[in-house]
Amino acid sequence: MSGTKKITALQLYFILILSIGITNHVLLIPVLLHFGKRDSWFGAAVSLIPLLIWVCLLYIVVKRTKQQYMMEWIKRKFGKVTVFPFKLGLIAICFVNAIITIKDMVTWTHVTYLPRTPPFMISLLFIVFCFFAARSGLRAIAITAGILLPAVVLLGYFVMGTNFQYKDYSLLIPLFTHGYGPTLTSIMLTCGASFELLAIVFLQHHVDTRIRLSALLILAACVIGLTIGPLTGCIAIFGPFEAADLRYPAFEQWRMVTLGKYISHLDFLSIFQWISGACVRTSMLMFLSVDVIGIQKKRTRTLTLLGISLLFLVVSMYPITDNQMVHMLQNRYYPIMFGIGLGLLLVLLVMSILPGKRKEKNA
Repeated sequence: MSGTKKITALQLYFILILSIGITNHVLLIPVLLHFGKRDSWFGAAVSLIPLLIWVCLLYIVVKRTKQQYMMEWIKRKFGKVTVFPFKLGLIAICFVNAIITIKDMVTWTHVTYLPRTPPFMISLLFIVFCFFAARSGLRAIAITAGILLPAVVLLGYFVMGTNFQYKDYSLLIPLFTHGYGPTLTSIMLTCGASFELLAIVFLQHHVDTRIRLSALLILAACVIGLTIGPLTGCIAIFGPFEAADLRYPAFEQWRMVTLGKYISHLDFLSIFQWISGACVRTSMLMFLSVDVIGIQKKRTRTLTLLGISLLFLVVSMYPITDNQMVHMLQNRYYPIMFGIGLGLLLVLLVMSILPGKRKEKNA
């Protein structure tokens, strides 16, 4: 693993902001609106408190493992038998996350601006691009994220600013009209999406600068901010009930954008945001899948990535309706991700505190 070119901690944060930001914009917001309606934005805001506590625990794991290659650290401390389920579980998580990202991106692309292009071709071109990005390594993905993120953020502020004329922020209140249940559900769902920051632990050995607690806390705040911004915007423009019926609320905000009387239909700019986030996310997940296995040879890594890409292409073409996809996201994906994110971190925390094999033998 030492032969690969390393990145800085800031570059890793850029990758994660783009990766988690796209899912929080595209996948999470419709789910939050479905369950939380008007209370969803407040639940997303309150979720910052448990997330900051979770990030502090994450930092303890990073500090105690000294930014080593996690799989090698587990193997050295607890043996080969212990590391195998970790590898298998992490590859499965990467696979599911990548498939959901690809499937949703292809559906959105086909429905919105390429209705006559076969979904297979959209999926193929997207996966080919991600394959070459993942093959080039994490450094290439990090440089790409560093170039794309400022433009994505500027476009986000642009759509927010130009739509102020349509917004009525009085629609954000009153809260708790249906009790505290919707808010608590929104907290859980937002945390479930944001717990993907756990990827830091499994990519830390590629970072040659120190991962600091202050930076992780700022990163957590940015991730929550990326959720609250478009969420409050949707409610302020469309109202909580109309917004909950929209399939892609963030995209609908782009369709509202006009510059003066004669310039409209600027929603094509959202394509840049969407594809940027989806590419960086999928490339990172593909890279992480191979990195977890611990393949050293470049040729073997390339062949493995090729196999993963073909698998993604085949599975993404599985005939599942959009309604089934939405139902799965609402009722299974985010609650399961919440459980995995919380459980896996606690397991790693306990493992980092427990004495390893060598210490036991010395004792």
